[in-house]
Amino acid sequence: MPEDARAIANFLLSLAWSRGLEVSHLQLQKILFFAHAWHLGKYGEPLIGQPFEAWQYGPVVRVVYDQLKRFRSDSVREKLTKIDVQTGGVIEARASFSEEKTQFLIDLFEYYHSFHPYNLVDLTHERDGPWDKVWRKAGDGAVAGMAIPNESIKLWILRAGGNGVRPL
Repeated sequence: MPEDARAIANFLLSLAWSRGLEVSHLQLQKILFFAHAWHLGKYGEPLIGQPFEAWQYGPVVRVVYDQLKRFRSDSVREKLTKIDVQTGGVIEARASFSEEKTQFLIDLFEYYHSFHPYNLVDLTHERDGPWDKVWRKAGDGAVAGMAIPNESIKLWILRAGGNGVRPL
């Protein structure tokens, strides 16, 4: 079952902070995208329940953007929250992952965190990749929500390995 993008983001932020690392909003969005893409390729199912949208600097999950936009290009310094449907209160977005999924996310983070955020943008902008297809199509007409289809992401990561970036 797909997870809330905010919970995945919080896991990645906790991992970074536990290692004394910083993560920018742009970098986090791209790492989320690669985690989602590799999960689609490796397990055949989405990691993240919310859709990725094609924005100028690559794929974005809007609920993550909405909470982190205030950090601009600075490092993210707070966890993401969500509404608790039982109480109506605001709580930290959390998920419980299997040992396999936890290791998958750790391995993926360790690899992609080493890339400069703009290199990650370049990787997601690959010609005929899922972001590029939606972005170019929008230039010719409307694309509802600029949503990037999961099937397009999966085929891209399986075909090209994310622009030659080594698969997990």
